[in-house]
Amino acid sequence: MKYDLGIIGGLGPFASSYLYEMITKKTKANVDQAHLNIAILSYASTPDRTAYILNENTDSPFPYLLENCKILEKLGVKMISIPCNTSCYFHEKLQKNVNIPINNLIKNTVKYIKQKGYKKVCILATTGTIKSNLYQNELMKENINYCLPNQDKVMEIIYDYVKSGKDVPLNLIEETIKNIDADAYILGCTELSILKGKLNLDDKFIDPLEIEVENILTYFNKL
Repeated sequence: MKYDLGIIGGLGPFASSYLYEMITKKTKANVDQAHLNIAILSYASTPDRTAYILNENTDSPFPYLLENCKILEKLGVKMISIPCNTSCYFHEKLQKNVNIPINNLIKNTVKYIKQKGYKKVCILATTGTIKSNLYQNELMKENINYCLPNQDKVMEIIYDYVKSGKDVPLNLIEETIKNIDADAYILGCTELSILKGKLNLDDKFIDPLEIEVENILTYFNKL
């Protein structure tokens, strides 16, 4: 059997299932056989990326991510997608050890922001993503200004609500970005991506997973 796309899921599980759902919905196909052949490895036991980056956990996610990449490589996939913004912390090291292109959610999102002409964006992401300056560095390369919200509230939304399977009140989002002057808001954690559809957030909320789907389907000529 031949697979087209490999997805490393479980980071968290809701995000990877959401990515698969979006790919399926947006694929240009009128029969089952016209859809992409996708291999999903959902290893939810992968150590928390933020905890490792903040030195709260000494168990590195890297070996787990690399092992999954190697499995997908053996399956013959042509592209790997990792629906987790914080995992981009390991992207360069992973890519050096794998011969298949691994999409970088953050670089692709910043490329989209530049194309849209946004001058200043607000980054909503895990503390691991923020502390490692993953988005900030890419935005600065493109001379795009950025700002940060109340980080405690962002982490509350991600960990206390989405990862816990609880509905996020719209007013919590509104409180988090209250009084922030920005052209757009990056939903820089794949748990936050899920909220865009659920809460009917407008297009000023940039979803890296939506951009990921566009890139995947364009690559495979399925859009």
